[in-house]
Amino acid sequence: MALGSMESPLSPSHVIIAYDATKDRSEHELKLTVDSVRVRGDILRGGDTLIVLGVLHKVLHPLGYQLKVGHDSFGTSSNRAMEEDVSRKVEVYVNMLLKSAEECEDEGVSIEVKITAGTPMKKVILQEAAACNASWVILDRHLRKDLKFFLKQIPCKVAIIQDSLSLDVLRSHPADEADAILHKNFYSISKPVPLMNSEGSEEKNIQQSVISCQSYSASIDSLQSSTMLKGSAMPSSAYRSWEHSLSSDFGSSSKQDISGVYTKVENKNRTAQLVPKQLKSSFQGGSSEAPILCAACGMRSELYMNNSMKFSFSQIQTATDEFSKDNLLGEGGYGHVYKGKLKEGQLIAAKVRKEASTQGFVEFNSEVYVLSFARHKNIVMLLGYCCKENFNILVYEYICNKSLYWHLFESILEWHQRLAIAIGTAKGLRFLHEECRGGPIIHRDMRPSNILLTHDFVPMLGDFGLAKWKTTNDPMQTRVLGTFGYLAPEYAENGIVSVRTDVYSFGIVLLQLISGRKVVVANREGQQQSLRQWSH
Repeated sequence: MALGSMESPLSPSHVIIAYDATKDRSEHELKLTVDSVRVRGDILRGGDTLIVLGVLHKVLHPLGYQLKVGHDSFGTSSNRAMEEDVSRKVEVYVNMLLKSAEECEDEGVSIEVKITAGTPMKKVILQEAAACNASWVILDRHLRKDLKFFLKQIPCKVAIIQDSLSLDVLRSHPADEADAILHKNFYSISKPVPLMNSEGSEEKNIQQSVISCQSYSASIDSLQSSTMLKGSAMPSSAYRSWEHSLSSDFGSSSKQDISGVYTKVENKNRTAQLVPKQLKSSFQGGSSEAPILCAACGMRSELYMNNSMKFSFSQIQTATDEFSKDNLLGEGGYGHVYKGKLKEGQLIAAKVRKEASTQGFVEFNSEVYVLSFARHKNIVMLLGYCCKENFNILVYEYICNKSLYWHLFESILEWHQRLAIAIGTAKGLRFLHEECRGGPIIHRDMRPSNILLTHDFVPMLGDFGLAKWKTTNDPMQTRVLGTFGYLAPEYAENGIVSVRTDVYSFGIVLLQLISGRKVVVANREGQQQSLRQWSH
């Protein structure tokens, strides 16, 4: 079959969304991705089939460890485990796509789930795209490491899912040629996503999935060569344009327009407040309509809290299960931080001031004041506060995937994740310095521990206890506070702060993202050396 013989533009076609099925997905992530494909208007047409392809490159061995899928590493029991894993993944994906199937049906588009066990993933995806003569292949964000391969070998149009789950088209036309590929028969199960209001569709789909399974299992260990689909690589200039798209995105305005249509509501004290209309019912009606904070785990966050952001002590006490040790997230100079869940479903992080903290009240007032003005996708949002006797509590939205510090030194970050974290952090910092209402805000404690991450690796600046307003252009002198290694020289020596103080600290964070080194390290002579000195 020649790749050049594409179907007529008017005839029904297949569109593939390719995922690494070894990674866990959420219903929210799949739905948002399908919605991003649907709303473009130039990818799906009536009569098309949207194939959600998951490639399973590791399966759970019966003895309890994960085993890489490969023809030479499976016995009878392992084959059975692979079949069970594939079958289970199919059902999981189908169930998560039921709502999307209903919405696509209105546009004449059907959804099919196909889970294939095989390695390497990039060749499985290439083969599946060739087998169904796909008109589009849309790559999950976790497949970016093989992007050059895909752009060279995939014959059809190509797009990629960004960390924000938006769609970025990399090539809007089919390639003329592609290299010949080795064809393998991988173990695979496919199943159409049923319509919930369609009678008898479930029985039909089960039958179809079994037939698909049998047709592959008979030849699971066979290799078959064939010359397929010739074409040429995408011009390197096109790849470079995509590679630089993140930079162009950073250059675009990130200002948030909060001057939309407002409506009056009354709180329990019968005082009128102005609330954006689209947010009026979101918190009162629970979190189901709140904006998604992390697409990977489906966590949502509110944009507005009633009663002037003030919580009662009993609310926070109940949310954190009496400030139990099981909910303790961490401890700093200010106090303890507890995870909690409000009655409405909102997850929170409650920072409780230590009674022995001499800076507690100052930090508390500073953080409430500063964060009441800071509403940005790369800044941790303050939901409210509580004051009761010796208790001063700040209530933040809960950020689900720990701090950048943890991921730098306890985990592994891929390069595209490091790049996205650097750009997102810079956007949050730019908002504080240039776009925040009321004048520039200087963070003064920019470091990896204060950059929190979602599961999509969206960075969010937090811990504004040391933040300062800067209302004039004159140099501002203040007491030196912060973390050694991140302090700009003029600040460390003379206490002079400006937006450049934060930019210097951000530069140190960039060095850590690039090198993976801590801010202070021991040199060959055993002496302490700062990261800045090491980089020089």
